[in-house]
Amino acid sequence: MARPTHFLSIPLGQTHPTLRARVADLHAALNLPTPDSTLLAGPQRVHLTLGVMNLTPESLPTALDLLNRLPSLLPLTDVAPTVTLDKLDVLRRESRRRAHVLWVGPSQPEPLFSQINEIFRQEGFITDTRPLKLHMTLMNSTYRRPRTKHPLPFEYDGILRQASVLECFGVQESEYAELPMAVTMGSYAAPRIHLCEMGSWDTDGAYVSCGSAPLSTSPQFST
Repeated sequence: MARPTHFLSIPLGQTHPTLRARVADLHAALNLPTPDSTLLAGPQRVHLTLGVMNLTPESLPTALDLLNRLPSLLPLTDVAPTVTLDKLDVLRRESRRRAHVLWVGPSQPEPLFSQINEIFRQEGFITDTRPLKLHMTLMNSTYRRPRTKHPLPFEYDGILRQASVLECFGVQESEYAELPMAVTMGSYAAPRIHLCEMGSWDTDGAYVSCGSAPLSTSPQFST
């Protein structure tokens, strides 16, 4: 399978200073030593992925054209969709205590995001057949630097038993038992969707956007 080059992104961290501050507070509470601190997703980079794809210089313009046509293909309203970050869980769990990805995301699906994923799937840009799983990555073993031949899982259970860390998720220490877990990290508007370059960095530390489209008919989100 070809390595993905681009992804559809809802760049929550880049759009919302409040969320960036909450992620920064989480980093401070974690206080991880190097190299574990390199597992953390930067506040500017946290996002929801609606699909990954492998694009060439020839196919990128076609994907961008489809992105630009999304407003005419979707049932948009004058209100942008809202993302509520109320569920904490892990991916690629290796044991009761260890996993490769820690994420937060919405407990309820957003139909508009699923429709976008399906549109790009039908056009052959997204080839992953798994159902869309909306999540905002907070820690990922593949981020670790220096790189290792095989990514090493981290012990999430010990991390989440710290009262200062749980406080960042709006959870009391006595409430933590196991994941998935209900949390409170706020609700955020998603005014635009971006096609971003995988592994890229712009001057602010966010992913480089190749183009974007509004997810609302409101004029304030049209540019």
